[in-house]
Amino acid sequence: MAGLESIRVLELASVLAGPLAATALAERGARVTKVERPPHGDVTRSWKTASESEEALTSAYYESANGDKTLIWQDLNTPEGAEWLEAQLAEHDVLIQNFKASDLKKFHLEPDQLAKRHPHLVHVRLVGFADAPERLAYDVVVQAETGFMHMNGFEDRPPVRMPVALMDVLASHQIRMAVLEGLLERANGGFGFYAEVSLQASGLTALVNQATNHLIAGTTPSRNGGLHPNIAPYGDLLTCEDGHVVLAVGNDRQFGSLCRTLKADDLPEQPSFQTNQQRVRNRNRLMMELNEAASGWKKEELEQQLRDVGVPAGVVRTLAEVFETGSLGLDWTVENPSGLRRSKAIGYTVERFR
Repeated sequence: MAGLESIRVLELASVLAGPLAATALAERGARVTKVERPPHGDVTRSWKTASESEEALTSAYYESANGDKTLIWQDLNTPEGAEWLEAQLAEHDVLIQNFKASDLKKFHLEPDQLAKRHPHLVHVRLVGFADAPERLAYDVVVQAETGFMHMNGFEDRPPVRMPVALMDVLASHQIRMAVLEGLLERANGGFGFYAEVSLQASGLTALVNQATNHLIAGTTPSRNGGLHPNIAPYGDLLTCEDGHVVLAVGNDRQFGSLCRTLKADDLPEQPSFQTNQQRVRNRNRLMMELNEAASGWKKEELEQQLRDVGVPAGVVRTLAEVFETGSLGLDWTVENPSGLRRSKAIGYTVERFR
């Protein structure tokens, strides 16, 4: 039995963060009603790659964030749509929406007024920018405004967006947390719960050590190809005969095991590499030494050897290789007649011991 089977969620959100959060709730048992405005619906239905079918009603992008929901086509701008919405608000436990502030009054969704009419409702709204809710904000804009793009890429090249809509994904987790907090508060006798999640704040809270590196040490991260500013070798690549292995060496013991595996036993004894901070300072020379030692290895064999001695490392895989491994434990489902597949929106499993 999933934990949210008694919960009904009304999804008036579009694009990615809201729909992804609602899908995750559905996969924990909640009954989710997704509302789309005819005739075109969620804009991501049209976000197709060059190779996708022009005739298909949905895109792979849309399918990535939508599943296990009841779909309702309804124009909320009509009197009939407004009446329908009010009835649904009375019947549902959770509302997730990302309307512009100017639309809240039009759809009678002003938080204070909605709480008076439906105090039982857990209401979560997504905005782009916490300090400018009316500002249009797609993921890449927020990546730029929160510092992620400036850090991503290489020093001699322009900033680069990350290849997934990470701000939306982060915000979807914040939405889920807000929903669960609201339900818990209601279970303890509270009413009128309203939370506002922003893409901007979701990105800022995810800066973690990069933010504190700046706030405490005054450092501004430069684009360095994804290398970790606090740990070495971490994010650094070993070039093998048939590809790459990425390292995530977090302590001196792991570094010693790495060097012994590569038959570079002398490196941990060199003053330049004895501590993590010294390895960070002398990263370029360190990686020249390690790559010379790794040049004769096959990537899979090296990763397995490192795994056996407790050194965190991973094979750099293409997506085709990722989904060929069969080791992810993801639950794949066919969601519609076109055969589009997606992975689950939740990344954990539950066991109940009684």
